[in-house]
Amino acid sequence: MMLTRYVLPGILCLIFLQTVHAQEEPSATAWYRQYFTSRDHAPVEELLEQKEKELLEAREIQDDSARVFVLLQKGLIQLNYAYNFEAAMDCFLQSLGAADSARLPSGEVFSYLALAHIFEQVGNPEKSLQFLERAFAIAFALKQPEILALTLNELGKASASAGRLDEAQEHYDHALRYKQELPDNGLEAETLYNLANLSVTKRDFIQALEYYKQSLTIRRKQRLRLEEGILLSEIGDTYNNLNNRERAYANYKAALEVYQSIDFKKGIAEAYNQIGEYYYNQQNYKQALANLELALAAGQSAQTKSALRKSYEYLSLTWKALGDFKEALRHKELQLAINEFIVKEESDQKLLETQSTYALQQKESEIERLERAKQDRERELAEQKRIQMYLYALLGLGAVIAVLILYLYLLKQRSNRQLQAINAQIEAQNIQLQTLNTTKDKFFSIIGHDLKGPLNSLTSFSNLLINHFDALSKEEIQNIAKDLDKSLKNLFALLNNLLEWARSQTGNIDFTASPINLSEVLEQNKELLSQQAAAKDITILYEPGEVIMASAHMPSVTTVVRNLISNAIKFTSPGGAIKLNAQKKSNEVVVSVADTGVGMSKTVMEKLFRLDAKHSTLGTANEKGTGLGLILCKDFVEKNGGRLWVESEEGKGSTFYFSLPVA
Repeated sequence: MMLTRYVLPGILCLIFLQTVHAQEEPSATAWYRQYFTSRDHAPVEELLEQKEKELLEAREIQDDSARVFVLLQKGLIQLNYAYNFEAAMDCFLQSLGAADSARLPSGEVFSYLALAHIFEQVGNPEKSLQFLERAFAIAFALKQPEILALTLNELGKASASAGRLDEAQEHYDHALRYKQELPDNGLEAETLYNLANLSVTKRDFIQALEYYKQSLTIRRKQRLRLEEGILLSEIGDTYNNLNNRERAYANYKAALEVYQSIDFKKGIAEAYNQIGEYYYNQQNYKQALANLELALAAGQSAQTKSALRKSYEYLSLTWKALGDFKEALRHKELQLAINEFIVKEESDQKLLETQSTYALQQKESEIERLERAKQDRERELAEQKRIQMYLYALLGLGAVIAVLILYLYLLKQRSNRQLQAINAQIEAQNIQLQTLNTTKDKFFSIIGHDLKGPLNSLTSFSNLLINHFDALSKEEIQNIAKDLDKSLKNLFALLNNLLEWARSQTGNIDFTASPINLSEVLEQNKELLSQQAAAKDITILYEPGEVIMASAHMPSVTTVVRNLISNAIKFTSPGGAIKLNAQKKSNEVVVSVADTGVGMSKTVMEKLFRLDAKHSTLGTANEKGTGLGLILCKDFVEKNGGRLWVESEEGKGSTFYFSLPVA
């Protein structure tokens, strides 16, 4: 079951390309190998960038079928390599819409299969089944054996996941009926493999062996070594379930030889573990140790935690059986440590799936909208055909026909206007939904990562003091106290910005303007932050001139000035300077905060004030931030009727400006 992640996406894209662009089959095979079997594929960013270029080319030449295919590829990259469920679903929704617009039923089938795959991965087999049933309805109408067999396989897997074992059996049996019509027997081998897994679930191990062996015969003819190794390992597990240890051992050895021939480290580690477990059960502890140590080495090379956990577990048991309790305890501790890491990873994955499930639910309305649009078009086509029949029947009645045509024209115009109004409303709702999702993602990011960092630091420092107080010198305690103070101040600043931003976003701040003295605001914030600047040997310069008055909300302007000065301190090296200034220009006042710090590139400046492109960089003294402060400043300045911008050059410092209306 090791290739579950690769099977559907790989076959899906391969069959689709064969269906739509049969003359380009070699490139389809290359694509499959590159993105779904290669261990040395390009970085995700490069793959996505390439797909964007291909999408642009497809649009330029108006090749709708190519556009559907590239969108599917892009979505599968987002799903299987970037683990970005929302972005993947966006791609699949676009491919579904494009396939529908292009009247490409095969593209609709694969889009539904891909959508079903998303919900399968987030643990929602019932929703997955709904999309698979839609895919099957279209595939059945197409009467193409490859698409039908693939769809039935996916229906079988989803039914099994939902506990509907009898339905799963029916779907797999149905898929096998098409084996004589398939261009190759790869799907037949996959169906037999799925039937074997289903038989294992039913604990019918004799039947499972039969299916595994049939699939193995096909894979050997295809010379697919990785699949051959997996099947041999599965056969070994099945013999173990039948208490036939010798047969199990023989298949594990055969699987090991296959994995070694293709240098598949993960499989090598698992095979050595299985062989080590066999020798342990035979009480041949010397051989058990030898194989488990080899499994450990391969597992470390492949960085596969599940294999490492099993290696440590059986090494602990073997050393215990040999009476070396010290080694047994050491390996048990290693097993528990890696198990704790695996549990944490699974917990993080569950959290990601939970967040993704929420986002996916928000997007289901888009699928319903696409289906309604399709139904409306079908009804419209049927209506047009019916109208044509009436027109042919009434050709002799010229006057009546003229009136009828005029009526239909006006009716169509009104329908178009209504449709445009509905589309405009949907577009506005989509923009609002995107804004809400962006805000939600920002909160998740800060609460799930940035807020957790300072709290973890505080916990670590407090544990150090509690558990090792007597071993610490006075100087070490003072250093820890300073670090605690720094973490608390960072946490306070983060919470303050987060709360201010949340109040602003929810409309809980009344930005009523009143005359304020900007000279006083700058002077007060200079004094407030002078100690923080002095700690880094930084000088804050401000020479008040004439009184500068602005019309704005005093608390929010104070927050902006404080954040900009704090930001300048963060990115200015010791011995540097920060200069404050305020000038009256025609009908506005411009305030500037200039530093002699590290500056920034044009790329960084473009991301600086964007909520959807969070950017945070360590300060010159490794100060941490969330990127929220500048976003808060921009929000507050704009709500006071002003503008916020920056001028900077790498290595030469930065100057932040903001304007306010003159009082």
